Amino acid sequence: MNAPSDRRPEMDDLLGDISGLVSPPEILVRLRQALEARDSSAHNLGNIVSQDPNLSAQVLHLANSPLYGLAHRVDTISRAVSVIGNRALYHLALAVSASQVFSRLPGGTLNLAVFWRHSVFTALLARVLAQRCRVLHPERLFVAGLLHDVGSLVLHSQRSHTLQRPLQETRGDEVQLLAEEQALLGFDHAQVGGALLELWSLPPVLQEAVACHHRPMQARRAGLEASIVHLAEALSNRSDEGSCSEFGGFAAPVDPGVWEVLEMEEEDTGTLWGEVAPQFLETLAVLLPRARA
Repeated sequence: MNAPSDRRPEMDDLLGDISGLVSPPEILVRLRQALEARDSSAHNLGNIVSQDPNLSAQVLHLANSPLYGLAHRVDTISRAVSVIGNRALYHLALAVSASQVFSRLPGGTLNLAVFWRHSVFTALLARVLAQRCRVLHPERLFVAGLLHDVGSLVLHSQRSHTLQRPLQETRGDEVQLLAEEQALLGFDHAQVGGALLELWSLPPVLQEAVACHHRPMQARRAGLEASIVHLAEALSNRSDEGSCSEFGGFAAPVDPGVWEVLEMEEEDTGTLWGEVAPQFLETLAVLLPRARA
């Protein structure tokens, strides 16, 4: 969902103000071009990632983490590509690079440790849900979950004086906070996040999954993905570990239409936390070491 047309210039100005801080790394552009090329190969992608030692180390760490549960250790990028696949490598590299870039944004009144814990927990839940729903390339839902609230980082780094009161008063209730953002700014953090991913030239489905994660029924071509991120965030907010509130978990609502889209019932989610918990701290430590505390 895009911002109303009469507010889009204001949102674009907001994004322009932080473009120098959150420009996509060149390596992501090259990876995407290589992935989409007709002669795309694991060798080509591996060579690109290998040119960045820090990115290589973090991607290998993730590939060997409980996120994948591989029986044998992966010690080279080429091996990682052969084991997890081209697109999975791209999405892991995207997750690592984006977390590094966006962690440089000042949080204003946001508690950044809580923000990133919520983001990583939501990402892990989104990946598990994608696997359960037999979604092709579930790592892209990991990325969508990780980046679903990056619009909040933008808003609170640029408009913290406007949003400080509603942030305190809503105590992490994102439904209320979304309404406050719309009332005060004319757009909200989900729309800003989708627009930012558009500036990064990320896949349109990923853009819409982020832009519509609070309104999944309004998604036009990413209804499944938006529904998965919506549910993942709600489940994350119901846990103390993954809540976006500094006050712990709360009864976050789920859009009723999501259950039909995902062909699930609420009872089906009972074991998800147990699947995510073993992956959580290590994934958080790899992506954002300073956010672990």
